[in-house]
Amino acid sequence: MPNKEARLKRPVSNTAARRGRQRALWLLLAMLLAYLFTWALSAQLALVLAWLGQARSEAVLSSSLVAFVSYPALVLWLLCARRARRNALWLTAIALALLALQRLLVEAG
Repeated sequence: MPNKEARLKRPVSNTAARRGRQRALWLLLAMLLAYLFTWALSAQLALVLAWLGQARSEAVLSSSLVAFVSYPALVLWLLCARRARRNALWLTAIALALLALQRLLVEAG
């Protein structure tokens, strides 16, 4: 009769280990993409609020509050979406467009 401990420990299959690594990588990627989008949105919102006449400190605080609320929602949306890759690409494209627009606005004045 084989050892009870050896019988309970089964080797993990390659597909299960690979699936676990893919899930961990997707979780990290979703968190980073949501952070990138939130960062771009927060900076853009702060610039717009300051342009509309709000004090700079209040504009930064207001945009940070929006970012604080939107980040977990974006991460959950990316993790739960059926077409997560497409949504991640859209989110990245929008974030990069916002960052490019911010660069133009800051250089313009």
